[in-house]
Amino acid sequence: MDIKELTELLVTSSESFNQTKFIPWWEGDHENAIYAYDMLPVETVQEADACITACGKEELLSPVGRLGLTLFHLLVWHNFYEAVKKLLLNEETAADAVNLPDHKGHGLTPLLLACSRGNLAMVKLLLEHGADDSHSDARGMNAFHFLAYPRFEGLAINFTCLEQSVEQRGEIARLVSCDVNQKNKDGLSPLEQLLTSEYSSSYTWPLTEIFLEKGATTDYVDEGGNTLLMMARKNGHNTAALRLMEKCPELLEVPDQNGVTPLQHAIEYRNHSMYHALLGHGAKPVSDSSMNDFPLSQVTSNAFCNVSQSNKDALAVALYMTEKMILQIDPDDDDEIGEVTDIFHNALISDKEAHVLEICKSAGIDFTLPIHYHGDVFCLRDKCLRAAYGIGVIRKLAELGVDMDLAVINEQTPAYIVASLDGKDDSFFEEAAKIFSRESMEQTANGGKAAIHLAAENGHTAMLRVMVEKGLDVNLTQDEPGDAGATALHCACAFGHEDAVKLLMDAGADDTMKNLKGETPAHYALMKKKYGRGMEPEQKIGLLRLLKNLDLPREDGKTPLLLLDEVYDPQELLSLLVEKGVDVNHADNQGMTLLMLSPDKETAKILLRAGADVNLADHQGNTALHYALENRSAGDARYLIKKGADYNRPNNQGVTPVQMAAEKGFDTVLELMTDIK
Repeated sequence: MDIKELTELLVTSSESFNQTKFIPWWEGDHENAIYAYDMLPVETVQEADACITACGKEELLSPVGRLGLTLFHLLVWHNFYEAVKKLLLNEETAADAVNLPDHKGHGLTPLLLACSRGNLAMVKLLLEHGADDSHSDARGMNAFHFLAYPRFEGLAINFTCLEQSVEQRGEIARLVSCDVNQKNKDGLSPLEQLLTSEYSSSYTWPLTEIFLEKGATTDYVDEGGNTLLMMARKNGHNTAALRLMEKCPELLEVPDQNGVTPLQHAIEYRNHSMYHALLGHGAKPVSDSSMNDFPLSQVTSNAFCNVSQSNKDALAVALYMTEKMILQIDPDDDDEIGEVTDIFHNALISDKEAHVLEICKSAGIDFTLPIHYHGDVFCLRDKCLRAAYGIGVIRKLAELGVDMDLAVINEQTPAYIVASLDGKDDSFFEEAAKIFSRESMEQTANGGKAAIHLAAENGHTAMLRVMVEKGLDVNLTQDEPGDAGATALHCACAFGHEDAVKLLMDAGADDTMKNLKGETPAHYALMKKKYGRGMEPEQKIGLLRLLKNLDLPREDGKTPLLLLDEVYDPQELLSLLVEKGVDVNHADNQGMTLLMLSPDKETAKILLRAGADVNLADHQGNTALHYALENRSAGDARYLIKKGADYNRPNNQGVTPVQMAAEKGFDTVLELMTDIK
């Protein structure tokens, strides 16, 4: 890449809305993010860095593009942090570049561009090298304005960058020291500029509180008679509206030119949470308002619906409602405490910091107290243990001192509850297991299972790994009324979790252990599932290859081999068991061998090659040939006769295969019976 190509790339990116590119300046899983397509590739960045190193000062500080920005400006805009840092370490370049405005009179300095982007690290770097944070552009807008209104005609905005850097925007506002009340050419201060702007709260919501702390004046009224509070309401700045209620109670009752107060506006637009917030801060109540018909739990839960990872502007109001609701609760009233759980789903999904739990803790609510609510019994802690809420909720509970090992309902510990959850996010289950004690993961619940059994059932291999590292007994058995005697290895085999089976076997799991029916893990690998989709033969083969003991009988005498009569198209599995050396002549308690249970030709071929005795008889005296004829399979019977089956051998009722073939009219079978006795 040469200087011309680099310049063209950055100019196009900064001026064309559908071609914006950047280097992220926030933390995150960039490779898997939806904005990955907009990122400058690593190879491009490396080539650009090499090109910049070879550039002279004149090339870096000459105007390019429609706005007259220099290459240095564009490096700041696109977050070439290391390149900018190297240039600023060159004192000669730094002196000319750090406060250089564009060449077309717009007054755009590198610092203003970094503020517009919300790039905290870049702002710090520029300030450390002498950037003047009191500078304003040609519109009279200073650094605070650029934070509040990050738009400039001709500069292409990438909304991902705005939303991802919102917290950094707040940190920059605390850092810079320009005039917070400076008016731009439209007569607006940064706070006024912020609140007159629609559809911008998602990336500016932290700023109002900081501007107020820095002394922003709040007496502005626009031509429509709207105060800052009313503008915040009308333009959707929820956090700003709440902060103005707190700091400026004199604005609560000021109407616009149509006589509408903030409270009346909230009623008109059916904004229940804002209605309650205004009342809570001193707004005069309106008589006969239907806004009071909704319970606080519903209003609070709905408030969290407006919160998302990309837009947290509504969070402050939702938390205000949460605190209002919880502080009104009688902690001895199960119904009132139960209502708290009505807000948990929306609150814990929307707010990854789980502030609702802090509010509960501050109110003295006991997270492990059993609650009887709407016919159910639970504790608040257990209601928080859902994979959808994320590991942050479990960590928050632990940080708040909630007992994360105690079993409260049905002897189920938090470890048990988490292990019972579905989900493919291994990291959630792994990190959760690190919080729980070994003893709580071994504790058996009322259903007879422990957390380790559920983790194996659900294939939570990462969680099992932590359990093993903590020293859990991998051979811990279930109790009644569960599958008494079954271990985690049984569970993993039953549900086809090959990774879990391998981990358990490597950790010393004993595959000779049996449940009360005498079934080993190998039996479980071959049995039909009680519910859910059955395993494919490939899955079962994978499991059996990991086990060592495949030939132990259960209480009815059946070894895993004898379960193959229940498997459709069992030849692959049979070949594996034969390869593993199982006894092909093993008989169950009724004297039945697999050749008798499945006397079909394809199965018989594998068994006979492995040494199966074609003339063994069960306790009723029936041989494989008897069963082939009973199944009306002339082809199978012919094959067995050719392999030496004794067609003259009577069973305990004196019936021979000859008689059966004659009764069924199997002439093709009778023609092979040349030595009838």
